[in-house]
Amino acid sequence: MAKGQFSLVVALYNVAEYVPAFLKSLEIQSYPVEDLDIVVIDDGSTDESAQLVAQWAQSRPNVRLVRKTNGGPGSARNAGLDLIRNEWVTFCDPDDAFHPGYFERIADFITRDTQQSAQMLTGRLVQFNDASLQTSQGHLLNRKFRLGDQLVDLDLNPECIHMHGPTTFLRREVLDTHNLRFDERIRPKFEDAHLIGRYLASVSRPVVGLVASASYYYRRQRQSGASLVQGTWGDPRAYSDLPEHGWLGMLEAVRESAGQVPHWAQYMVLYDLVWFYIDDKRMHSDTGSATPEQQTNMHRLLESIIALIDQDVIDTFSVVSQGWLFHNILRSHYKGLRTTARSIVEGSTDPVQEVTTYHYLYQDALPHEEFDVDGVPRAPVAAKVMEHRVLGRILIRERILVLPSGEETRIRLDGVDATISTGRGVPLQAGRKPAPASYLQLARGPGTSAGRTGQISRKLARARASFTVRGVLSGQSSSRTAAAAANRILTRQLKAVAAKRRSAADRALIRQAHTEQVQARYKDAWLLMDRIDRADDNAEHLYRYLRQHRPDINAFFVIEQDCPDWPRLQADGFRLVPYGSDKSVLLALNAAYKLSSHANWNVEYPVSRERFGDGEAKFIYLQHGIIKDDMSRWINGKNIGVMVTTTHGEYESIAGDNSVYRLSGHQSKLVGLPRYDALRTAALATPVGQRRNVLIAPTWRQYVKKVIEVCETPAEAALAFEATDFGANWMALLRSTELKELSVNSDLSVVFMPHPEFEFVVPYLDLPEYVQAVRYRDVSVQDELVKAHTMITDHSSIAFDAAYAGSNVVYMHFDGDEIFRGKHVYRKGYFDYTLHGFGPVTPDVDGALRELKRIVAAGSVREQLYEERVRATFPFWDSRSCERITVAVENLGRPWNQQHSLTGVPQTTGRTQPTGNTK
Repeated sequence: MAKGQFSLVVALYNVAEYVPAFLKSLEIQSYPVEDLDIVVIDDGSTDESAQLVAQWAQSRPNVRLVRKTNGGPGSARNAGLDLIRNEWVTFCDPDDAFHPGYFERIADFITRDTQQSAQMLTGRLVQFNDASLQTSQGHLLNRKFRLGDQLVDLDLNPECIHMHGPTTFLRREVLDTHNLRFDERIRPKFEDAHLIGRYLASVSRPVVGLVASASYYYRRQRQSGASLVQGTWGDPRAYSDLPEHGWLGMLEAVRESAGQVPHWAQYMVLYDLVWFYIDDKRMHSDTGSATPEQQTNMHRLLESIIALIDQDVIDTFSVVSQGWLFHNILRSHYKGLRTTARSIVEGSTDPVQEVTTYHYLYQDALPHEEFDVDGVPRAPVAAKVMEHRVLGRILIRERILVLPSGEETRIRLDGVDATISTGRGVPLQAGRKPAPASYLQLARGPGTSAGRTGQISRKLARARASFTVRGVLSGQSSSRTAAAAANRILTRQLKAVAAKRRSAADRALIRQAHTEQVQARYKDAWLLMDRIDRADDNAEHLYRYLRQHRPDINAFFVIEQDCPDWPRLQADGFRLVPYGSDKSVLLALNAAYKLSSHANWNVEYPVSRERFGDGEAKFIYLQHGIIKDDMSRWINGKNIGVMVTTTHGEYESIAGDNSVYRLSGHQSKLVGLPRYDALRTAALATPVGQRRNVLIAPTWRQYVKKVIEVCETPAEAALAFEATDFGANWMALLRSTELKELSVNSDLSVVFMPHPEFEFVVPYLDLPEYVQAVRYRDVSVQDELVKAHTMITDHSSIAFDAAYAGSNVVYMHFDGDEIFRGKHVYRKGYFDYTLHGFGPVTPDVDGALRELKRIVAAGSVREQLYEERVRATFPFWDSRSCERITVAVENLGRPWNQQHSLTGVPQTTGRTQPTGNTK
């Protein structure tokens, strides 16, 4: 083997727990470790990282450790680049590890590249889980390795981009000749891709050697959560330094060097940019913490970036699926491209309701629409405009139309016939082989012998390597690694046997579900449930209504058999089915509707989709409460047949035009929550003036959850809870002398009902004796509401329930709107507490106590301002919500033109048809 081939630049910072595995993986290389030029730059570590490396380097003159003040990975790598000696340099991370043959296989590839065409070499990225050591080669950019080792020209194959520095080898001569270094301004990511892009633009041909046989083990997620690439969009620099110096900076530098922006460079930026868009569409994305200034700056930079992206690149880019929206946002919003030929996507058809859904995207004004179904002019059954917003800006609008189904549908937009298609017109993964180039030649490598003997030999080699790598990553001895391997094999075999038996049992259960006996019991049933382990919510209230008023409906209630609510419901005569039981499978496979107050995946699909399929039942989302914040990113991904809404504002925010929700008035129904029927009755029976409780019911915070869930004991979690701004404020209120005096002097009981996410710490909090702490699971929430003359909360939607029950409401917003800036999962919705709230908004504990005193002094009567707001908010005071919901569900089983009206629905429920420009 040739010496002087490879230099390793290692940026070291506070990874002491991972350094031993990294160093061990170097020791076991089949390539002589003494032939590697290893430069470790300690970037100001405060742990034992540098000491561990120094000790390892003592007897190795080829290893150099340099210490510097902290400046980030780019700064550390640049310091290392000034010291390297060998022909090829790579930038490995000290929390990762190498396959035993990693450097040998890279070296072998260089030998096989007989014309030395490759200007860059790449190994295969193998991700592994820090806790389980489970590996995955599923990274999207790994697709280029599917054909094995090869040479590719990026000008011909821009989809073969590589952006990961630790698995990249660059020529030192090229770096030095063109003075290429990492741009230290780029944070919190993309510094690797930025250097790689400028490097490739500096060589005569961007030829990359794909060394599929060389595996680099990348620690996908540290148990400590300290990885630099985790939480990218919670970093303010992601909205300034990343787009300006990273994406835009790379494109401009490449253009200056190459005279143009090659497609492969554009692909690199689009690949990184699409993940920003995907992340922003997640419900709990850190992009929600971006300030208005950061949003504006990001959009300004994106305009400059997309200006450097060619139209044909946007039209063909398929390294990662862009999706219909992203593709059209780039075209129409950023590039300003408008197509004269309108295209409409035909969506799903409901054969029972006899309707079909259509979608099209547009900028500017809504087109003039005309609809013909089978030659007859028709108005839509429902229609809406959905806004697609990214970082606070509307980037494109989607028109959603629900039309009567027919043999031939014709839609004209601005007087022009639109093209209706089931395809969305976006590039798909081509899966093509890289375009060959005659000037690239790679000699056949060793270890490619054919036949059974060669196959066995390769399998044994892979098994030995896997065994060795696991030992390195786990830090275990050979004997323990062998024992663990044997245990994994045995476990895998046992699981295979169990899976085979389960599959046979599942098939038998599916056959049983279609028998006459089972269908006689469960056919067209209504499956109702609240939480898996808890009832006392909207599904329970609706079930009680059905049992009393609609015994003709075949209704069952699903819940875990060992939960506290089971005996109570059983005593009340509920037809109960245990969650997760064979009976629940038989029920789900025969049910016509699934109704729940929650929409988590294991409630939306109460039996395994993988094992039993989706079933035919339509999902009815009864809701847990009233939506006031932007929950569109979560709800838009649900397959909802009917969604219950309760207030005018909630309905319009979801079903109305220019909302961010996909549901139209065809699915979203203004009918009221089932539990409000009973709540209204109970409230009338208990006038506010007779109530003696003050209910303190804060919601939760994502940042608090993260703090307390890592604590080893509940007692430690309680201390951590009190140390947060959230915990400190609520404990200050509960422990205040003024609250105690008010409780004693006015004969009031103080009830503390925290959100279930942190109720487990309550027994370990030092609460005053006059405060009674209760858990949701141990009480009837409705009973607590009608016992309270005042509720003090923050952003909890339970304030709607309290207001509907007649209680006074006080909002304590000690963190103001910061809850919408990354401290929680909420995103700002339509509800404004100052304009729409049911009580005063206070900034601190003193303000909350001051308002409580004022309410008590006034005899607990709600102020006229807030009374008027409550009356205007809720359209229904008739205790007929369950009746309306039942009709809405039954309408799912009728053609659109035979559906019954929802009795008691007010006339001002929002439009279900387009405006007057529609024929």
